[in-house]
Amino acid sequence: MPKELLLVSHGFQSHYELGVANGLAENGVPVRLLGSDTTLVDRLHPGVRFQNLRGSQDEKRPRWVKALGLLRYHVKLVALALLRPRHPVMIIGMLRPEWIVGLVECALLRCTGRPLSLTVHNLLPHDRHTAAMRRLYWWIYRIPSRLLVHTESTRQGLIEQFGIRPEKILLVPHGLNDAVAPLDCSKAQAKRLLDLPADARTVLFFGHVSPFKGVELLMDAVERMPEVTLLMAGRCTPDSYGNAIRARLVALRQTGRLRWFDGYVDEATIARVFAAADLVALPYRHIDQSGVLLQALSLGVPVAATRVGGFNELVNPDNGVFIEALTGEAVADAVRRYFAREAPLDAETVRGTVKAYAWKRTLAPYIEWLGQVQPTLAFGPARPDGQSAP
Repeated sequence: MPKELLLVSHGFQSHYELGVANGLAENGVPVRLLGSDTTLVDRLHPGVRFQNLRGSQDEKRPRWVKALGLLRYHVKLVALALLRPRHPVMIIGMLRPEWIVGLVECALLRCTGRPLSLTVHNLLPHDRHTAAMRRLYWWIYRIPSRLLVHTESTRQGLIEQFGIRPEKILLVPHGLNDAVAPLDCSKAQAKRLLDLPADARTVLFFGHVSPFKGVELLMDAVERMPEVTLLMAGRCTPDSYGNAIRARLVALRQTGRLRWFDGYVDEATIARVFAAADLVALPYRHIDQSGVLLQALSLGVPVAATRVGGFNELVNPDNGVFIEALTGEAVADAVRRYFAREAPLDAETVRGTVKAYAWKRTLAPYIEWLGQVQPTLAFGPARPDGQSAP
């Protein structure tokens, strides 16, 4: 009987957590998901056992409550893992401070001799590319048995910048987020649901507003394109950057060329904004891979993306256009190039560029590795027909 895999999300993005857990279970892996209040429990595969280890992630809690909650969580996590010393552990998200989560916890888990894998979403945390952080991650990346990456560029970065042996890295492409179903309506109908003209040219920015995402470049572009309406779905943090973007959004809203969903965005709203969007803008300064990119393409919405990280591996003329420089003018040029096409990209064509990215398929290299470290496992990588290998 194979050992149960302990899937540790640390409260990472709920859709990503769901995709990985279900993808593993669909391949026959017995999974215990150590999640939180944000876990989409009702959508988990029957083969996933859920344990709410982290609890609340409410940002409005007092700091001392957050700190106490995190302390309790880490103690429970280590205790649970030590009670199952031979069970493999898969960590799919990191928490601050990394010296505890990445160094102390990973070292404790690794000392038990268990197979331990860590998913590397980005070589370094967003907007924290410092020498000290690079040294810290140099040590973190040496602890797990395997490092999982979603793009070839991340794999090369681990080898060239951090000196990681190639055989320690598993390339597992980012799977599709199928938790949000496309709306069964036309683009024009979707725009009317948001009180937009049916012929409005709409560009969507989706997600938390952060400096590395280049939101100010998109604002520069939209301000010079009076023919474009901006859809914003995400929150601005109360810092200097977030406040500056918020002020510009308020000014743009007064022109009638903005629909802004500020704060938490529920799945019904996610479906509506993607259905109404002609184009999704990704003017990122740096990224290894983006769930927003996969979300857009899986829903049949083309993208305008910068030439960074995994975007180079996925964006092509059948699903979008490239932004050729990190300037507002370059973002505007990419948007105009897309709208200058004779016809918009067909949704089915866009979806077809990522049809092979179901989690059940993309997790195949990890499933194969698990089978090597646990010879008694009765599962294997997914076959082309979608079934598990015998």
